[in-house]
Amino acid sequence: MAENAESKASVVSEEAEVEEGHEEVADEDKVPEDKVPEDKKSRVNVEVLDAETTPPEPVYQIRPQLHEKFKPLIAKEVIHTVLFDQLSAKTYDAQEAVQWINDIADTIKEKVKELNFKRYKYVVNVVLGEQHGAGVKMGTRCIWDAEADTYAYDSFLNDTIFCVATVYAVYFY
Repeated sequence: MAENAESKASVVSEEAEVEEGHEEVADEDKVPEDKVPEDKKSRVNVEVLDAETTPPEPVYQIRPQLHEKFKPLIAKEVIHTVLFDQLSAKTYDAQEAVQWINDIADTIKEKVKELNFKRYKYVVNVVLGEQHGAGVKMGTRCIWDAEADTYAYDSFLNDTIFCVATVYAVYFY
Protein backbone atom coordinates (compact mmCIF):
# COMPACT_ATOMS: atom_id res chain seq x y z
CA MET A 1 0.00 0.00 0.00
CA ALA A 2 2.83 2.34 0.77
CA GLU A 3 4.22 1.68 -2.72
CA ASN A 4 0.86 2.57 -4.29
CA ALA A 5 0.72 5.79 -2.33
CA GLU A 6 4.25 6.69 -3.42
CA SER A 7 3.52 5.90 -7.08
CA LYS A 8 0.32 7.98 -6.96
CA ALA A 9 2.24 10.85 -5.39
CA SER A 10 4.92 10.64 -8.09
CA VAL A 11 2.27 10.63 -10.83
CA VAL A 12 0.62 13.71 -9.29
CA SER A 13 3.96 15.50 -9.05
CA GLU A 14 4.79 14.62 -12.69
CA GLU A 15 1.43 15.99 -13.79
CA ALA A 16 2.14 19.19 -11.89
CA GLU A 17 5.53 19.46 -13.61
CA VAL A 18 3.90 18.95 -17.01
CA GLU A 19 1.33 21.66 -16.24
CA GLU A 20 4.12 23.97 -15.09
CA GLY A 21 6.00 23.23 -18.32
CA HIS A 22 3.02 24.32 -20.40
CA GLU A 23 2.76 27.50 -18.39
CA GLU A 24 6.45 28.17 -18.95
CA VAL A 25 6.10 27.66 -22.70
CA ALA A 26 3.17 30.04 -22.74
CA ASP A 27 5.24 32.58 -20.79
CA GLU A 28 8.10 32.16 -23.29
CA ASP A 29 5.89 33.54 -26.02
CA LYS A 30 5.74 36.82 -24.13
CA VAL A 31 9.48 37.05 -23.44
CA PRO A 32 11.84 37.95 -26.31
CA GLU A 33 13.82 34.97 -27.56
CA ASP A 34 17.26 36.44 -26.80
CA LYS A 35 16.32 36.77 -23.09
CA VAL A 36 14.98 33.21 -22.67
CA PRO A 37 17.40 30.94 -20.76
CA GLU A 38 18.92 28.02 -22.72
CA ASP A 39 17.21 25.32 -20.65
CA LYS A 40 13.77 26.76 -21.45
CA LYS A 41 14.45 27.08 -25.21
CA SER A 42 14.63 23.30 -25.49
CA ARG A 43 10.99 22.98 -24.33
CA VAL A 44 9.43 24.53 -27.41
CA ASN A 45 6.57 22.44 -28.78
CA VAL A 46 6.89 21.53 -32.44
CA GLU A 47 4.05 19.94 -34.38
CA VAL A 48 5.02 17.99 -37.48
CA LEU A 49 2.34 17.57 -40.13
CA ASP A 50 2.22 14.13 -41.64
CA ALA A 51 2.21 14.23 -45.44
CA GLU A 52 -0.33 11.39 -45.57
CA THR A 53 -2.92 13.28 -43.52
CA THR A 54 -3.03 16.26 -45.85
CA PRO A 55 -5.50 15.68 -48.67
CA PRO A 56 -4.00 15.31 -52.14
CA GLU A 57 -4.51 18.19 -54.50
CA PRO A 58 -7.15 17.57 -57.17
CA VAL A 59 -5.92 16.63 -60.61
CA TYR A 60 -7.71 18.06 -63.60
CA GLN A 61 -6.89 16.05 -66.67
CA ILE A 62 -8.15 17.53 -69.92
CA ARG A 63 -6.47 15.09 -72.27
CA PRO A 64 -5.73 11.40 -71.78
CA GLN A 65 -2.13 10.29 -71.45
CA LEU A 66 -0.76 8.44 -74.46
CA HIS A 67 -1.06 5.04 -72.77
CA GLU A 68 -4.68 5.83 -71.74
CA LYS A 69 -5.94 6.74 -75.21
CA PHE A 70 -8.62 4.66 -76.91
CA LYS A 71 -7.02 2.23 -79.36
CA PRO A 72 -9.21 1.95 -82.50
CA LEU A 73 -7.40 -1.12 -83.85
CA ILE A 74 -8.12 -3.14 -80.72
CA ALA A 75 -11.77 -2.04 -80.81
CA LYS A 76 -11.97 -2.92 -84.51
CA GLU A 77 -10.88 -6.48 -83.70
CA VAL A 78 -13.63 -6.68 -81.06
CA ILE A 79 -16.23 -5.40 -83.53
CA HIS A 80 -15.07 -7.81 -86.24
CA THR A 81 -15.24 -10.79 -83.85
CA VAL A 82 -18.72 -9.91 -82.60
CA LEU A 83 -20.12 -9.35 -86.11
CA PHE A 84 -18.67 -12.61 -87.38
CA ASP A 85 -19.88 -14.61 -84.36
CA GLN A 86 -23.39 -13.15 -84.47
CA LEU A 87 -24.07 -13.08 -88.22
CA SER A 88 -21.94 -15.68 -90.02
CA ALA A 89 -24.53 -18.47 -89.85
CA LYS A 90 -27.62 -16.29 -90.43
CA THR A 91 -29.65 -15.33 -93.47
CA TYR A 92 -31.52 -12.05 -93.58
CA ASP A 93 -34.89 -11.95 -91.84
CA ALA A 94 -36.45 -8.49 -91.44
CA GLN A 95 -38.36 -9.39 -88.27
CA GLU A 96 -35.40 -10.92 -86.48
CA ALA A 97 -33.01 -8.20 -87.66
CA VAL A 98 -34.20 -5.77 -84.97
CA GLN A 99 -33.25 -8.21 -82.21
CA TRP A 100 -29.93 -8.98 -83.91
CA ILE A 101 -29.06 -5.28 -83.99
CA ASN A 102 -29.80 -4.87 -80.28
CA ASP A 103 -27.77 -7.96 -79.38
CA ILE A 104 -24.82 -6.90 -81.53
CA ALA A 105 -24.77 -3.35 -80.12
CA ASP A 106 -24.99 -4.56 -76.51
CA THR A 107 -22.28 -7.17 -77.00
CA ILE A 108 -19.92 -4.70 -78.68
CA LYS A 109 -20.49 -2.14 -75.91
CA GLU A 110 -19.77 -4.69 -73.16
CA LYS A 111 -16.62 -6.02 -74.83
CA VAL A 112 -15.25 -2.54 -75.54
CA LYS A 113 -15.87 -1.55 -71.90
CA GLU A 114 -13.86 -4.62 -70.86
CA LEU A 115 -10.85 -3.08 -72.62
CA ASN A 116 -10.74 -0.62 -69.67
CA PHE A 117 -9.94 2.66 -71.35
CA LYS A 118 -10.25 5.18 -68.51
CA ARG A 119 -12.79 7.99 -68.67
CA TYR A 120 -14.22 7.12 -72.08
CA LYS A 121 -17.91 7.02 -72.90
CA TYR A 122 -19.06 4.90 -75.84
CA VAL A 123 -21.75 5.24 -78.46
CA VAL A 124 -22.37 2.11 -80.55
CA ASN A 125 -24.17 2.40 -83.89
CA VAL A 126 -25.18 -0.70 -85.87
CA VAL A 127 -26.71 -0.67 -89.37
CA LEU A 128 -27.96 -3.98 -90.76
CA GLY A 129 -29.68 -4.57 -94.07
CA GLU A 130 -30.45 -7.07 -96.77
CA GLN A 131 -27.77 -7.65 -99.37
CA HIS A 132 -29.16 -7.12 -102.91
CA GLY A 133 -25.92 -6.16 -104.59
CA ALA A 134 -26.75 -2.46 -104.61
CA GLY A 135 -24.46 0.04 -102.89
CA VAL A 136 -25.18 1.81 -99.65
CA LYS A 137 -23.69 5.14 -98.62
CA MET A 138 -23.48 6.17 -95.00
CA GLY A 139 -22.21 9.31 -93.38
CA THR A 140 -21.78 10.59 -89.83
CA ARG A 141 -20.79 13.86 -88.24
CA CYS A 142 -19.61 14.51 -84.74
CA ILE A 143 -18.50 17.55 -82.80
CA TRP A 144 -15.69 16.44 -80.55
CA ASP A 145 -12.10 16.88 -79.50
CA ALA A 146 -9.95 15.46 -82.29
CA GLU A 147 -7.01 14.85 -79.92
CA ALA A 148 -8.91 12.75 -77.37
CA ASP A 149 -12.02 11.37 -79.11
CA THR A 150 -12.00 8.75 -81.84
CA TYR A 151 -13.96 5.90 -83.38
CA ALA A 152 -13.59 2.37 -84.68
CA TYR A 153 -15.73 0.52 -87.21
CA ASP A 154 -15.94 -2.69 -89.13
CA SER A 155 -18.36 -4.24 -91.61
CA PHE A 156 -19.68 -7.69 -92.32
CA LEU A 157 -20.96 -9.11 -95.61
CA ASN A 158 -22.42 -12.45 -96.59
CA ASP A 159 -24.84 -13.55 -99.33
CA THR A 160 -27.92 -12.03 -97.69
CA ILE A 161 -26.72 -9.57 -95.00
CA PHE A 162 -24.60 -6.46 -94.79
CA CYS A 163 -23.82 -4.90 -91.44
CA VAL A 164 -21.71 -1.93 -90.36
CA ALA A 165 -20.94 -1.34 -86.68
CA THR A 166 -19.27 1.81 -85.34
CA VAL A 167 -18.03 2.60 -81.85
CA TYR A 168 -17.54 6.27 -80.99
CA ALA A 169 -15.21 6.76 -78.03
CA VAL A 170 -15.61 10.16 -76.39
CA TYR A 171 -13.24 11.22 -73.64
CA PHE A 172 -15.11 12.35 -70.52
CA TYR A 173 -13.47 15.52 -69.14
